[in-house]
Amino acid sequence: MEKIIRIKSSSSDEIYSVVFKNEKDLISLNCNCKAGLFDTLCKHRLCLIERDYKDVLDKDEAILLYDTIVKNNKSEIIESVIEINLLETEIKKLGTKKSKLKKDIGFKFSNGF
Repeated sequence: MEKIIRIKSSSSDEIYSVVFKNEKDLISLNCNCKAGLFDTLCKHRLCLIERDYKDVLDKDEAILLYDTIVKNNKSEIIESVIEINLLETEIKKLGTKKSKLKKDIGFKFSNGF
């Protein structure tokens, strides 16, 4: 089975195509955006796994994709995406903490410690 899911770019008027294939127990998602062409995880493929369909032109196709992933016991990819999101949240919190510590140290250097 092969389906093309069209997704509007969030930063321009461009429309990207994510080709969804389900063949011989393998599922693949390929996007024609710049990141996708370099086999990097792009936000267009990621939004389909995260079920964020606001920029998807045919939401029924996106739902079919997600259901196919779940039905074919490929939920480990969904779990990996969830783990990435958790790590990104932790990284953001650490970055905030790091910035605050740098600011505090800079203040102490300037005003005495």
